[in-house]
Order: sequence, then C-alpha cells, then structure tokens
Amino acid sequence: MRSDNIKFNDICWNTIGTCTYACVSLLMSIVIINLTGKIEGGIFSFGFSTLSRLVFTGVFFGIRPMHIVDIKYRYSFNDYVRFGMNMMAVSIVCGVAFVLYRMYSGVYTSIKSYLLIILVLHGAIDGFADYFECEYQRVNKLNMAGQSLFFRISTFAITLICVLYLTKNLLIAEASALLAEIIAFYILNIKRSINVFKTAKLDDKNVKSNSLLLEAMPLFLISFLDLYIFSASKFAVDAQIGDVASGFYALLFMPTNAIYLLMNLFMKPVLTPLSNAYHGDKKEYNKILLNAILFALCVCIIFVVGTLLVGKYYLDIIYFVTGNDYPEFAPMAKNLLLIVIVGGCFYTLSTPTFYSIVIENRQSYLLVVYIIVAFVAFFSIRKFVQSLGMYGAAYGFCFSMFLVFIGIIIAKAFAFIIE
Repeated sequence: MRSDNIKFNDICWNTIGTCTYACVSLLMSIVIINLTGKIEGGIFSFGFSTLSRLVFTGVFFGIRPMHIVDIKYRYSFNDYVRFGMNMMAVSIVCGVAFVLYRMYSGVYTSIKSYLLIILVLHGAIDGFADYFECEYQRVNKLNMAGQSLFFRISTFAITLICVLYLTKNLLIAEASALLAEIIAFYILNIKRSINVFKTAKLDDKNVKSNSLLLEAMPLFLISFLDLYIFSASKFAVDAQIGDVASGFYALLFMPTNAIYLLMNLFMKPVLTPLSNAYHGDKKEYNKILLNAILFALCVCIIFVVGTLLVGKYYLDIIYFVTGNDYPEFAPMAKNLLLIVIVGGCFYTLSTPTFYSIVIENRQSYLLVVYIIVAFVAFFSIRKFVQSLGMYGAAYGFCFSMFLVFIGIIIAKAFAFIIE
C-alpha cells in the first residue's frame, strides 16, 4: 500500500506534466512569431497542435484506457511496446507521405514541408513515449509518468526556443529540439524503466500482436476520428485561408485545449478506480462518474464566464506578445474565442461519459457516433470556412462538438437500456 505522500507526488507530478504540455504550444508559437514572423509561426502552430497530434494518435492507437486498466497483465509491457513500435513506423510513413503529397501537389512549399516532417517525427516520439507513461501508471508510478512528460516536453521546448534565438532558423531549431527530445526520451523512459516494469516473455509474438491489434482497433478508430473532428476546422483554415490565419486560429484555440487537458488531468488518476468500481461496486462507480461529470460542468462554467469577463485581456496579451501581427482578425476575435470555448465545453462535458462507455466495453456505440460526426464534419466545415471564413471555422467546430456531446449521451442511454 502506497503512502499518502506518494499519492500526493502522483497528483503533483501528473499536474505539472499535464499543465506543461498545455502551455508549451502557446509559448513556442508566440516565440516563433516574434523571432521569425507570423507565417512560420502559423506553420509551426498547425504542425505542432494538429498534424503531430494526428501522428501521435496513430502511434498510441487509442490504447491508453485499455493499457492502464490491464492490471491482470493479459498483455505484458513487451507486448504493448512492440505494438507501439509497429504503429510508430506506420504513422511516420503515413505522416511523411501526407506532407510530401501536399508538397508535390504545390500546396506546401519545400520549407513548410521540411518543418512539418520534423513535427511528424516529434508526434511519433510523443506517441511512443505514451506507452511507457501508461506502464508507469499501471505499476502505480503515476509520478514517474508526470516527470517523464514534464522533462521530455520541457527539453523539446527549451531547446527549440534557445536554438531559434541563436540562429533565427526554425528548421535548425526544430531539428535540434527533436534530437534533444529523443535523448530525453531514452533517459526518462528506456533507461529509467529498467527493473520497474514487468516484462514477461512471449510464447507467440504474432498471436499476441494480432490479438492486441484486433482488441485495440475500435479504440484507435474512435481516437483518430475524435482528433480529426476536433482538428477539422484547423485543417480547413490551413487549406482555405492560409498560414497567417492558421497561426491566429491556433492561438485562439489554446484556452479550449486547456479545458480539455484540465479535464484529462482530473480523469487520468480517476480512470483506474473507476474501472475497478465498475467491476466491483456499481454504486461507487456511479458516484465517481457523477463527480466527474459535475467537475466537468464546473470547469465549463468557469471557462465560459471567464471568457465573458476576461477574454478581452487574453486577446490583448496575444496582440502584445505577437507585436499586433493580426489586425485583420481583431474585430471578430472576442466572438471567435467565445464560440470555440463553448465548443470545447461540449467536448469536455462528454469526456467522463466517453470513458465510462469504454470501461463498460461498449466501444462499438462510440464508434458509430464518431463515424457519423466525422462524416458530417468532413463535408460541412470546409464549406463553412469557404462561406464565412474564420467564423465558419469556429461555428463548424462548435457544431461538431455539440454533435459529439449529443451522440455520446445517446450512446450511454442506449447502453443503459439494453444492459
């Protein structure tokens, strides 16, 4: 039995790691805009917060809920990490192929393509590291997972900022940051995890890998579609309006990312007791789930009210630190911020129910919801942007998140009815 001090360390380091992850994208985007201009800042913002996240999702394959609660070790850490290596190779190939296709189609310049390819590799390392961080949590070392996340992402961000300041060359800075992150990953995860993880030998590698792939496939499809829906408006802005608008839209999105990350900060340590309660004490399960929903509601109210009261000051800070590089978007900025915040709140409110459906092994219901919403987002958001510009992106995002929220509620109700 762990002491309260260790539990406090878990919460503390999990908070530090998650908050650092939430802040570095904003910090790096602002620094890049100031040092190299708003075009390269927009390229980085899109690559780091959107493209690399899609690659991350391909690598970690939506497997986190399954990995963390696999306390009976149906799959060893070796199974998971070997699977992660395979997914990393596939995701890198797909990410690089996407960028090269855009380059040879004339959509991306060569410099933009090189910058994005490095961020594809960053997303791959980030996703592979998640297997180690999940294993830390599975063996009751959540504090080590938080430390890994904090130091690895901090290393990437600090290296990028320092090298960019010295060279004023974003390509060199990104390459240096990627190398530093790989070194940090080796020290914090591969070397540090020796004698910490259980690494059972496998009798049949192919059977295990195939079994894990089949079992994780619904979670991967859900995670990939979820991230696509969340990012569809960013892709539309990047394709329809350009790099400058993409950079500004990414800055507007930062508070929305913060809402979601704050909710995940709460859910991450709750996930294991929630799963245990479902299999042992349904009353406790419902209590934990209700508390999570109430927490999500409180977070959403705080962010909406906060946007109405102090959203102007957040925008003033953006204008100040970027040298007022976005005068064309200033008249609409406050309304855009409020719309994407409301969309983020719908997304956040659905998170506890989403995890409960996964724990109840009803992923097929979620998959139906996400296929429908992704289909709607694919055909609607780009048209919204073509017709309404930045407002179309914000309204398209909010509408998609509302559909996700309603769909998950319906899925939960359906699961309850047939249980």
